[in-house]
Amino acid sequence: MLGRHVYRVHLNEGHWVILKEGEPTPRGEYSRQDEAMAEACRLAETDHPSRVTVDNGDGIIIEERLFGSDLSQELNGER
Repeated sequence: MLGRHVYRVHLNEGHWVILKEGEPTPRGEYSRQDEAMAEACRLAETDHPSRVTVDNGDGIIIEERLFGSDLSQELNGER
C-alpha cells in the first residue's frame, strides 16, 4: 500500500478518541489529549508509514506528526 496510515485524535463528547482512517471502531478513548496522543504515536510507530493528526473537535488540525518514509512521496520526487 502506498501512502500513510492515518491515526486521528479528536475531541468527542468530552473524551479524546483515536480513530485509524478506514476502520469503523475507535482504537481508544482517553480523558486527556496527551494520553491519547501518546497512544496514537505508539500505534503509528509500529505502522510505518503513518501520520498522527490532532484536531480540536471542529475538524481544525492543531498538530500533526509523521512516522516512517512514504514511498509514494519518494516516487513523486523522482519524476
